[in-house]
Amino acid sequence: MKYLDLSVYRTIAILASLSLFALDAISQTPAQNQAALEAAADSGASLWFTMFIIFAGGLALAILFWQKSKKGAITYENQNRYANYYSNSDDDGRDDVDAEKEMEWLRKVKKPNAKIAKLRFDIKKSEVGRAEANAKKAADHAKTNTKTFQEKMRKLQYAQLPINSFTQLANAKSFRPLPVLDDASLLNAIEQASDEYEEDEAVREIALRVLAAFKAQNSVEAVAQIALYDLSANLRSKAVATLAEFDHESVFETILLACADPTREVRAAAARGLFRLSFDRAHAWKRLIEADDDYRMTQAARAAIESGFVEKSFERLIHDDVKVAYEAFALCAMLIKAGETNELFETLKKHNDLRVKFALLHVLSVHKDQRVLPELHKFSALKSLSSEIVERARNTISAYEEVNAWNK
Repeated sequence: MKYLDLSVYRTIAILASLSLFALDAISQTPAQNQAALEAAADSGASLWFTMFIIFAGGLALAILFWQKSKKGAITYENQNRYANYYSNSDDDGRDDVDAEKEMEWLRKVKKPNAKIAKLRFDIKKSEVGRAEANAKKAADHAKTNTKTFQEKMRKLQYAQLPINSFTQLANAKSFRPLPVLDDASLLNAIEQASDEYEEDEAVREIALRVLAAFKAQNSVEAVAQIALYDLSANLRSKAVATLAEFDHESVFETILLACADPTREVRAAAARGLFRLSFDRAHAWKRLIEADDDYRMTQAARAAIESGFVEKSFERLIHDDVKVAYEAFALCAMLIKAGETNELFETLKKHNDLRVKFALLHVLSVHKDQRVLPELHKFSALKSLSSEIVERARNTISAYEEVNAWNK
């Protein structure tokens, strides 16, 4: 043992005092016990043996208390290391604490275990990766379900669209033609509006203003000549705007042809003019078909394609407004009649909306033209098509073959 606690010294001193006190009490026993003491003196060995037993028992108790107090002191020291570290060692009889060893112990305690830290990081990283994978999987699943649901809704919606009710193209409505006027100023303006007669652009522009004041058949024809053939792009665009202001069925074809003008200014004026017309354009397309003039239909179809009007009309086939859908239906019929179906089949191959493809196949099945049958066969043989599109394309081909068999 390196040292004894102060409380242990006190305990041993108390026990020793008690032993001496007991010995003194025995030696100073009253006279009435003298006979017993004399008997005990005769047996001195027994007395000393008794004293030894008492002293040994006290010493054992003292050691036992000391061990318990030492254990408690050590526990207290461990639990209060930082408090005892700064205490005065001279006051309690212990040696000074080694500062370097204590600092080393603190560093070991504070320094994390690299392997444990790495293991925790790997576990955390794997948990994060697993969570991200699960989240991505759930998102993909939700996206797939959403896409499937949207496709089903589109199919259901297509079945209720007006395009499905169009089984034929109605006859074009007749319109009242404009009158022919013989006003002197009008006739003079018609003569001066021609660039072959008048080379001065300013004079031709004044003549155009005079023509715009007369809503007559001969004035419309003169303005149409300026819109299509005048050398000045400025005058052509103004003539197109004048025709749109007339807002008569007779100006439709001229404005449509102006959509293919080489000058952007004129094309823009023609596009604005087409949408400003208040009459039903579906009947205007039908009138071109009924004219049965291949050259006029071809020119009109190419002008509609170059202006982008056809591409926009494909989207309008699935419009929920009957008037809008029917106009697009009539335009597609005119394209088929004119033999200009390249844009139609390109849209069938590349468009992302199944409803547009369904609508175009419906138009082809209604307006049967034997010239498109080879293209239909090529289209139905494409491997990139969905099963639904292939099925509808084959049904369209079957409709053509039934007509051929009937004609034979």
